[in-house]
Amino acid sequence: MLMMDEIDGQENPAISHRMHLKLSGNVPHPVTNKAFRRSFTGIYDISLSYRILLFSNFSAGFQGKHVEWRTPDNKIPGLDTYGHFNSGGLLLSYDYPITENGIMYSAITAGIAQMNYTGLSYDSMPDNFQTKYRFNYGEVEVGAYFYTEGSFAIGMQTSMVFTNYGFDPYRLSLDEHKAYTATDLNGKVVQFNLGFSVVYSFLKKRGT
Repeated sequence: MLMMDEIDGQENPAISHRMHLKLSGNVPHPVTNKAFRRSFTGIYDISLSYRILLFSNFSAGFQGKHVEWRTPDNKIPGLDTYGHFNSGGLLLSYDYPITENGIMYSAITAGIAQMNYTGLSYDSMPDNFQTKYRFNYGEVEVGAYFYTEGSFAIGMQTSMVFTNYGFDPYRLSLDEHKAYTATDLNGKVVQFNLGFSVVYSFLKKRGT
């Protein structure tokens, strides 16, 4: 039976260490806008975060993220176009110990992102043709991880990534390969993630 001070995080590595690195791998799913969802499928979402324990189990830090999107044959046959999403932002998280070696957490991240499209195919280039887009993004994440040996932990998480990027397939000449309607362009790009992570904690606090 665990003592209360252990459950409260006195012996838990997530709370007894000041710094943490987390590498996450996710399968991304497009939610909105409809034109983006009808055009692209997520290949992977990889993020690396570094955070510092502040107080009362709150942490702050930085996150870097790369997401890869592709036009599959079941959405746009014969087209091999990729969308490369790269971003960096600030994060704030809260850890809640559930066992001596287990943590549940929630985190929010906000930052700047860029989407770059490659492998485009077109017969005529529109006047507003554009392959690179900069925009803001925010991510809300919840998950859990468990320390298996020393300062290393494995876990799983789910998240939603929100952007203020309004995807327009006409600027990429995708309308030459697929029919879109005006309502398909409504809304900003949002994605849903589900995946696994590896955590390494270091710089143990004094007295723990």
